[in-house]
Amino acid sequence: MSSAVRRPERTIPESRVRRAHQRGVQETDWLVARFSFSFGDYHDPNHTHWGSLRALNEDWVAPGRGFAWHGHRDIEAITLPIQGRIHHTDNLGNDYVFGPGEVMRMSAGSGIAHAEMNASDAEAERHLQIWLYPRRRGTAPECELVRIDAQNKRDRWCVIASPDGREGSLSVQQEALIFSTCLSLGASLPCPLAPHRLGYLHVVSGELDVDGALRLGPGDALRFTHETPPLVTAAAPDTEALLFDL
Repeated sequence: MSSAVRRPERTIPESRVRRAHQRGVQETDWLVARFSFSFGDYHDPNHTHWGSLRALNEDWVAPGRGFAWHGHRDIEAITLPIQGRIHHTDNLGNDYVFGPGEVMRMSAGSGIAHAEMNASDAEAERHLQIWLYPRRRGTAPECELVRIDAQNKRDRWCVIASPDGREGSLSVQQEALIFSTCLSLGASLPCPLAPHRLGYLHVVSGELDVDGALRLGPGDALRFTHETPPLVTAAAPDTEALLFDL
């Protein structure tokens, strides 16, 4: 959408904003993680989930290291690489090596065991780990890997996950939509929602101006409802962001 789109400035309560430095922290000899919601040993009663969005973790993984074999149940887990490549294996027989431009969905259902390791022994790897609550428990576990065309998200919202796999997106077992965009400097997009839906906006890189009232940087996020849909404008070249429609 053109940068000519404008709307009157308004005040956005800071309580709706999740700043990057406010997120939970885990740091080990091989992992640096930031948690937007309560996760593992990190608990914040004000940030346990937002609608069906259960987790949004940003992980930096050391070369040759990663999440060794472990199990999950009843979680829709989406892995979105930002830098480097990930090696995923699981007890269903899937064996994927994937990186930026691809996104993977793991429906844990009745139970799955898997490992996600940095595929490189020389370079660090960075990704987002997204968890959604499933609409049903105990379903058959499955995995899916899709490629996202970079041109499809240039200055527009490109759906990367949906309940029905529309437009080549991942098929998640939840009434949720996840969109990705890469905005040129000055380009604007609205973030509309249907009635009684929740929105969550997360900046991956670059900077966004929100309704002329708020600046969001890398790792920052905004919660909103269908009554307060924001207009976002890129304040830096190649600004990448995710929009959750929940």
